[in-house]
Amino acid sequence: MRAGWKPFIIAISTVCLCLLSGCWDRKEMDELALVMASGVDLAEDGQIEVTLQIAIPTGIPGTLQSGGKEKKPVEVISAKGEAGFEIIGKLQQQLSRRLFFGHRAVFVVGETYARNSIDQTLDVLIRLPDSRHNCYILTTQGTTAKEVLTSPYHMEFIPAIGMKNIQSGDFSVGVKIDEFMADLSIEGKMPVTGAISLIRSGNENTFQIDQAAIYRDTMLVGYLSGAELKAYKMIMDGAHNLMVTVKVESQHAKTKGTVSAEILKGGSRVRTFWRNGMPQIEVFYHATARITNNDSTLDLSKSNNLLRAESELSDEVQNAIERMIDKLQHEFKADALGFGTLFHQQHPQVWKQLKSQWNDRYPEARVDVKARIRIERMGRTEAPGPLESEEVR
Repeated sequence: MRAGWKPFIIAISTVCLCLLSGCWDRKEMDELALVMASGVDLAEDGQIEVTLQIAIPTGIPGTLQSGGKEKKPVEVISAKGEAGFEIIGKLQQQLSRRLFFGHRAVFVVGETYARNSIDQTLDVLIRLPDSRHNCYILTTQGTTAKEVLTSPYHMEFIPAIGMKNIQSGDFSVGVKIDEFMADLSIEGKMPVTGAISLIRSGNENTFQIDQAAIYRDTMLVGYLSGAELKAYKMIMDGAHNLMVTVKVESQHAKTKGTVSAEILKGGSRVRTFWRNGMPQIEVFYHATARITNNDSTLDLSKSNNLLRAESELSDEVQNAIERMIDKLQHEFKADALGFGTLFHQQHPQVWKQLKSQWNDRYPEARVDVKARIRIERMGRTEAPGPLESEEVR
């Protein structure tokens, strides 16, 4: 019986070995051009211009590399055309290695291109087989994607890695391609990306990501920055580690009359209502904070002074959120906070009739905002530092 099974086992093993030979589609590293970042712009002649930032392995320092002249870590190339895949073909003609998008960290959209709609790039983003959808998407502000990708960044050898690390931090609006595409497909939510701009550093330009780009469908309509950006992050992710400074009294001879606090833990609650044929929205933001600077005469160890500081901080945050929402509603007319999606979840029957009108009804919706900031920590001292004891209140 054992002898009869032997030929059958050998035949099965041979078939399995043939099926499991996994080298037919191998991709050797020294045959690939690793795209670390890509960008798209609208050229002056109306064509699409694609720019790639490609890693040069011999330019990246490693444990085996020492001495000799330092080589640049990336190569930046560009080409123009009418369609995405046509341009990629032109870029490939400039290279001795095959383009590989599997390591792309950032995709940058030029401002001019974004204001004319990014419809044409969406197909390329989805269709490239080796393109990962978890790379970050950015929109330029006041510059082009090409200028951004050709700018150095001295904290990282590869500038695209610097962009990626900034986006993954607490102080930036980090949006990945799959999240951007999901917002486009969701009813009652407009997409948002981080916004990247150029600043002067010494004798050359570098980049910073300190704004958010707001889209209406696939078209860029404006930016949020400063207090408005902080307010957006408060509603979307709690805004941990962000700073808020508020005036609590008139300026003193030795103080500015301000208190600064860092958000430790925050969150928001949004409720929607349908009243008298109109959508209404209530937004409540709550957070705990710690004092980082007391540039006033108030001794925050006293309960009345502490309550005063909390009240002023709460009012400042509430006003910032109100201004941000007003800008989204009446200037941009873009529901970047996803109020429509929440309305869909909380009032599904009403949403069936409302969803086709939401873009027009959203600017008319009444939004009531309330904020509550509670100070939990004072730091190592509660009294103002630079004052004499008789000057402290």
